[in-house]
Amino acid sequence: KYEEAMQQYQKALEIQLKALGPEHSSTAGTYHEIGNVLYYQGKYEKAMQQYQKALEIEMKVYGRGHASTLTTCYEIGNVLCNLGKYKEATQQYQTVLEIESKLYGPEHPSTADTRHEIGNALCKQGVYEAAMQQYQKALEIKLK
Repeated sequence: KYEEAMQQYQKALEIQLKALGPEHSSTAGTYHEIGNVLYYQGKYEKAMQQYQKALEIEMKVYGRGHASTLTTCYEIGNVLCNLGKYKEATQQYQTVLEIESKLYGPEHPSTADTRHEIGNALCKQGVYEAAMQQYQKALEIKLK
């Protein structure tokens, strides 16, 4: 039902742009959700465009250290991985991890998830020892 979801999000976006403007947090959220629909359809380039729109608004509205901004940054890392841009994805996830660690603490479950994704991206680059370190740390956090 991706097409149906996309139609609903497009309608919502149209209304939000008129009623709330292009730099409202709700507008950013809808761009993010459109990005999700595209991502799950395997339309990674188009998803990236939507995530970038969401991120631009979130940076203005919330700043770098907000949960919504981090989620969008994380999704951008996922897109980069799916596009085979593993080095860029690793850098993106590292940025997310740095902020998450400050925001939630280094032992938070979100940091474990991000470390796992860093491990995946490193593994795809053939950097197996560093990947294993990330997986190990993620597991330690999850087991606490």
